[in-house]
Amino acid sequence: MRTAASANPEPPELTYGTFNGFAYMPAMPGIAYRVLFRLLGIQEPGGRCLVTEGELAAALDVHRSMVGRGLQALILAKLVFRQAKGVYLLNPMISGARSVTEHLEAIGTLDPADRLDVDDYQERYDAAVAQAEREKRKRRLGRSAPGRPKPTASTAEGTAEVLNLSTARDPSRRGPSRP
Repeated sequence: MRTAASANPEPPELTYGTFNGFAYMPAMPGIAYRVLFRLLGIQEPGGRCLVTEGELAAALDVHRSMVGRGLQALILAKLVFRQAKGVYLLNPMISGARSVTEHLEAIGTLDPADRLDVDDYQERYDAAVAQAEREKRKRRLGRSAPGRPKPTASTAEGTAEVLNLSTARDPSRRGPSRP
């Protein structure tokens, strides 16, 4: 019989951590919190997490794309930093350490722009999300083949109109709405 303990190996011992950074937590997609809590549970001292998106997806019983979405939100919120494929580092303000000194040193070396205890944290996160969306849109538009016109939806005046996914979908394909 498989138990929670056998499915989840024992994480390295952490003896100290401060978690007041959570008081400033921005509003993020729900999957981001699930990914964050998993990373908190498997971190090495100093906040390093050696785990792939596939492993996180299996542990959380979600599709890998959902984990990617959660990680992206955490990275934009500066709660997690991607060091390499499968290597993530938790922000020192929420990571664990072996000692108070080690933990405080890690926080002391933190770039001021990466601190969580700022009054405009939600605004910084929202701006980072908006910038990421603009960059994503720009990359998507740049993918069309050279020489081919980029597809646009035109209005009666001939100007381009951007449709969002909810207005572009056929309402007859949706299930019944919830009361």
